[in-house]
Amino acid sequence: MLILAVAVLSPAALRAQGLVAIQNYSADFRNEEPLTFSITGNTGYDVLKYKVPSSSLSNIDSWYMQAGAGASYTHADQTTPYSFSLEASVLEYVNGVPVYGSTFYNGRATFNFEHQFSERLKMSNNFYLTYGTNPNSAFGYGATSALWNGQFLYGYNNFNVSYAWTPRFSTTTSYTFDGIAYENSAVATSQDRYSHLLAQQFAYKIAQRTSLTAEYRYRMTDYTKSGFQNYHSHFALVGVDHAWSENMSTSVRGGAELFENGRGRQTKPYAEGALNYAVAKQTQLRWFAMLGFNGALLGNYRSSYGVNTGVQLNHQVTKRFSVNGGASYAHSVLSGGTIPDQTQDSVFLNAGIGYQLLDNVSLNANYSFSTQLSNNALVEFNRNRVSVGATATF
Repeated sequence: MLILAVAVLSPAALRAQGLVAIQNYSADFRNEEPLTFSITGNTGYDVLKYKVPSSSLSNIDSWYMQAGAGASYTHADQTTPYSFSLEASVLEYVNGVPVYGSTFYNGRATFNFEHQFSERLKMSNNFYLTYGTNPNSAFGYGATSALWNGQFLYGYNNFNVSYAWTPRFSTTTSYTFDGIAYENSAVATSQDRYSHLLAQQFAYKIAQRTSLTAEYRYRMTDYTKSGFQNYHSHFALVGVDHAWSENMSTSVRGGAELFENGRGRQTKPYAEGALNYAVAKQTQLRWFAMLGFNGALLGNYRSSYGVNTGVQLNHQVTKRFSVNGGASYAHSVLSGGTIPDQTQDSVFLNAGIGYQLLDNVSLNANYSFSTQLSNNALVEFNRNRVSVGATATF
C-alpha cells in the first residue's frame, strides 16, 4: 500500500527486532509484476492524546491531507529473481503538530533479490528503508517505541548465503545491519543507534517438509549519542521449520539470550515464531512473535525485556472488493535504572477496505487505533486515525 501515513503493517514490517534474524528471508517472487507506477491521494482525521501534557510529546487533533507517488517491479526469474518498490508522499496537518510543525515527508524503498548459483548454493539480499513520522512503520521491527517522536529514518539490510552439504543437511550464514536516526535532537540523544547481527544456522531435514535447526547469533548495538547504552547479545537457539503446504509455512526458534552492557549481564529465555500463508493474491496472512530483550526502549534503564507479536490479514473478497486488518501487541518491562521499574503495554489495531472502481483506479478507507498503558503516566496515550483515499496505477 502506498499510503505510508495510514498505519497498516506492510509484509516487510512483520518481522520484530529478533525476527530479522530468523532464517526465512525469501521474498515473494512467485508472481511476475511489470513496472507499475501509482499516484495516491487521501485525507482523514488524526487524534492523538497523551494522558499527561508534556512539552516533549505533542498531542495531535487535526484534519490531514496526503499525496504521493510510487513504483514497483518484480522479475520472477528462476535463477535470479528480484523486486523493488519506491514510494514517497507529503503529509500536511491542517492544524499542525505542536513542536514538530505541519508538513511531513514519508518515503519507503525496498529491494530484494536471490541468486541460485547451483542446486546447492543460494544467495539472497533484502533491503528496506523508510523515512517518516508514523512509528508503526518501524514498530513491528522493534526499532521504535510506540510514541510519536516526529520524523525518523530507519533501515536494514540482510545478506545471507545457504549451502546444502547433503540432501538433508544445510547451513545458512547471514549478516544484518540496521539503524535508526531521529530529526528531533532530544529524541536522537537517547535513541539514535545502529546494530550488526551475525548468525550461523545448521538445518537437518527430517522429512520432506520439516527441518530441525540449531543456531548461534551475535548482535552488537551502538548508540551514536549515548555510548553508555551500548550493548551486545549472544543467542543460542534450536527450532523447527515446517511447510504445511506450498502456501503455508511456519518457523519457530527457542533458547537463551545473553544480554550485556556497561551496567551488567543478564541471561533470559528467547523465543520467536513466524507464520506465512498465501493463496495467490486472494488471501495473505502473516503472524510473528518474539520474546527477548529490546534496545528500542532502553533509555536510562539497564535492560528492557518483553514480548512483541502481530498479525496481518489481506483478503480479496471479490474481483473488485478487498478487506484488510491487523493487530499487534507489545509488553515491555524496563528495569535496572535509578528510578522504579517501568512497564509498557502497547496495542495497535487497523482495518481497511478497498474497492476497484476502474481497471487502474481503486478507492480505500482505513481506520487505526493505538494505545499505550504504563505505570508511568507520562507515556500513556490513545490515538484514533481515519482516512479515505484513491490510487491510480499505470
